[in-house]
Amino acid sequence: MVYGPSIMSYKTIHHQADVLVIGGGAAGAMAAIRAREAGADVLLVDKSVFGRSGCAALASGAYITYMPGDDIMLHLGGRGVLTNQTKAIEAIHATYDVLKILDGWGVRFVKEGGELWRGKGGSGAAASGGLAAGLVGGGTAMMKVIRGVALRDGVRVLNRVSVTDLLTSDGRHPTGGQVVGALGVSGREREVHVCEAKSVVMCAGGFNFGYKRPGQWFAGMPLNITSDGVAMQIRAGAVMGNMAVGSKYLQTMEFMCAPGIEHFTTMGTSYFNSRGEDVMKRFSESEAEFTRRLSLGQAVALEMLEGNGPVYLDCTKLPPENIRLLYEVIPIIMNTFEAAGYEISKERVPYLPVLAATYGSSHGGGAVVDDDCRTSLPGLFAAGASSDGMNISPNLNLSWCMVLGWWAGLHAADYARNADLKGAVGQQVESLSKSTTQYLKPEGTDFNEVHGKAADLLHELGVILSDEKITRVRRGLMDILDTYDNVMARDPHDLVKVLGLRNSIEALTAVLDYLLHRQESRGSVINRDHPETDNEKWLVLSKSIIENGALKIWDEAIPRDEFYVHYRPRAGKAMHPFFKVAGQAVEAGD
Repeated sequence: MVYGPSIMSYKTIHHQADVLVIGGGAAGAMAAIRAREAGADVLLVDKSVFGRSGCAALASGAYITYMPGDDIMLHLGGRGVLTNQTKAIEAIHATYDVLKILDGWGVRFVKEGGELWRGKGGSGAAASGGLAAGLVGGGTAMMKVIRGVALRDGVRVLNRVSVTDLLTSDGRHPTGGQVVGALGVSGREREVHVCEAKSVVMCAGGFNFGYKRPGQWFAGMPLNITSDGVAMQIRAGAVMGNMAVGSKYLQTMEFMCAPGIEHFTTMGTSYFNSRGEDVMKRFSESEAEFTRRLSLGQAVALEMLEGNGPVYLDCTKLPPENIRLLYEVIPIIMNTFEAAGYEISKERVPYLPVLAATYGSSHGGGAVVDDDCRTSLPGLFAAGASSDGMNISPNLNLSWCMVLGWWAGLHAADYARNADLKGAVGQQVESLSKSTTQYLKPEGTDFNEVHGKAADLLHELGVILSDEKITRVRRGLMDILDTYDNVMARDPHDLVKVLGLRNSIEALTAVLDYLLHRQESRGSVINRDHPETDNEKWLVLSKSIIENGALKIWDEAIPRDEFYVHYRPRAGKAMHPFFKVAGQAVEAGD
């Protein structure tokens, strides 16, 4: 095989482990520690620096947790009727087990009178951000402690290596064999890293359109989450599910940080439009379908549609003790506000809705996993937002990602204990190394140019979907992929961005396929062509697999005995709450 100058200048470094964990966020960290405790030799690979990267390190200080004596419906309500309530209840109880583990490691939680402090809320409070234990110092302080535990226990860490593809026993994508490791490139050096393992745990985060700029309507943190895990699993041939995501989140308008919705809403803040009106005045919550966090996102979308945006977070009526608590549990957000010149006790902070389908870091759209976090591919496990989340919730927040990671680490270690190290197929390593490093060249399309084209398409998608817009945007993204070999990377760091953008676009086209397939509006998905939530046709689990180079989507019946333990879906069709409120505004705007 003859290579160009880019791959010829690269050094190949080999690693071996019992369990390979891809991603060093909350799910990955917990998986690595649990697998190590189970006796496995564990290698964790992080795109950035383990303990300082991913969503967990920027978490809004909110660990939603069950406590003994809680009404289970406070946690289970608000998750919607596509939730596996049996498994969700198990995960809800496990959040308390993990909290005790974190507390034992030295993670500090906000306490009042020696008792754990939690936000308050009514039914569905957990889904809205209530019942959240406050992390002293936010996710940054928590992940610093967890990193220390992992290193103390002997987890080996490979930093600043972006994993690009899974390695398979037959050397093929999609594979008919099993996953035997992964290949990645350094973001600093001219190095290809070949990581062979008996089992692999994918925890590389969910879908996100990475590297946004201030003022763009994409989720603002973290910048470098670019759908790597989702795209890798699609290419390798894993069965995927739960990928029809929408945009129920808000983001700050002028700078990039977490939105902090959990703690702001718990403290009693409000959101006002540009005319000074409370944006929630027309929206109300309904059981099991529409939580406050979701309805807030829809309310802001409506204000933008009607020309009343941006929307402003109002903390001016908070008592000083609440503002002090915010600085304690979400210091990154509060310090970012301050650095941007906002004094929240006196000024309102502008927010925007996130564009439809462009953010899935906490939606749980990824590889379908069973009760042991096993994917459809032997040797591959998944947790957090790289998985379908076992259908325990449409919104995989910090605590549920940690629970899934804890479970995945144990079962991946058990699998490795009874498996042999198969080793990578040399021809696949050579082929993937070449295709990965081909973008390092002196001439070609600049990253910023192709990123801008993709961003413009996603702005066309907007907040309110239509079948025509989905089809048109998908076609435009496919056109970008068809000529993506022309994109140029100037150095290893630039190469990681180019690869990440490719993964974002590949994953987004799959998301758009799902949105075209499921012809309804449900939860955070609002489609003007299908304004009803359809419990006649779409009470099904939509899944997909790559077949003959295309994504094949099908539907499976819901196991009702598992899913409908405490509440059941309403029969028939009903107008989505957004369209009930929006009325003629949808026809007038786009």
